[in-house]
Amino acid sequence: MTQESPRPADLSALRIHREPERRGGPKGWLLLAAVVVVAAGAAAYLLAGRGLRPTKVEVVNASIVSEGQATTLLTATGYVEAERKADLSPKITSRITELNVTEGTRVKKDEVIARLDSTDLDAQLAEAKANWVNADAERARQQSLYDQGLAPKSAYDAAVANEAATRARVRYVDALLDYTVIRAPFTGVITAKRAFVGEAVSPYGSSPSGGGSGGAIATIVEFSSLYVGADVNEANLSKLARDQPAEIALDAVPDKVYHGRLRQIVPAADRQKATVRVKVAFLDPDDRVLPDLSARVSFTAQSTQGKEARSRVVVPKAVLATVDGKTGVYRVLDGRAAFTPVTAGGDVQGQVEITEGLKGGERLISLAGGARVKDGEKVRVEGGEN
Repeated sequence: MTQESPRPADLSALRIHREPERRGGPKGWLLLAAVVVVAAGAAAYLLAGRGLRPTKVEVVNASIVSEGQATTLLTATGYVEAERKADLSPKITSRITELNVTEGTRVKKDEVIARLDSTDLDAQLAEAKANWVNADAERARQQSLYDQGLAPKSAYDAAVANEAATRARVRYVDALLDYTVIRAPFTGVITAKRAFVGEAVSPYGSSPSGGGSGGAIATIVEFSSLYVGADVNEANLSKLARDQPAEIALDAVPDKVYHGRLRQIVPAADRQKATVRVKVAFLDPDDRVLPDLSARVSFTAQSTQGKEARSRVVVPKAVLATVDGKTGVYRVLDGRAAFTPVTAGGDVQGQVEITEGLKGGERLISLAGGARVKDGEKVRVEGGEN
């Protein structure tokens, strides 16, 4: 008999029957909707951020320059100096008994500045005069004896020499007495008082009050000889000519511009600085011009003295733009770019003169380097506030 192989057990009866999952149930749709909303919000935020983010810009100010500045050929700096200035020192050593000046005192030529003690010199002069009287009498007596043949000529010659010596002594002591009176060598203003009554002064000693000018009693300056001494680069000398007009600005007098002219080009150069010294005279000085004040000299193409002062508004060329055929500039107003039409004039020292549209001082957007802005666009000034 053939033996049949056993049949495999039927396990289907043990399978667990589950219902298939339903696609597109409520939870799936909610999850998908949430993802879409989040994505849309993120995209809207990014787009809104880009639209609201201000554009970074650089700004410059519209400048105001004077007529002289607009025609300036070159500028140099220096100090106010005096052509005539003197430290008044004594010729003898003595003590001050009278001092008639202080800083700011105006004196005339030969006016007495100070007097020195002359007690000892008065005594020496009296003695010298007495000796001179005796010597002169002796000379007369010896001459009479010599004329009568009662005295040798050598005795007469000795008397003549003695009289001359005593007379010279009188003149010497008299000169020393004159040195005790210190006088003004010229008309000017006392700018420094370096000694006081009661102090001993000497022509070779140090200043009694530590002034640093030897034994000077005072310093006098002739204000009519004031000028500005400045250094000009040797490469710019060709731009200057004798009597070249100039404007002088003093830091101590900011509210006035003085007029001047080139008085002298000093015939010497500084090889280390490559500069040449020039002297610029004042044409309209006043009492506010003082020695040693710092000054800025602007040499102009033509003189501005006596002309009506006119100011010009100038801007860099990089701020000009053309919109719809109109030339203008972009101003910064309330954090936005505002296009303002202007009328441009000629070139002024590398900048453009604006004849209409600006008053000066406006904040303008620079378009250098290909920068672009639109009218009404929100902007942010680099390195500063809007």
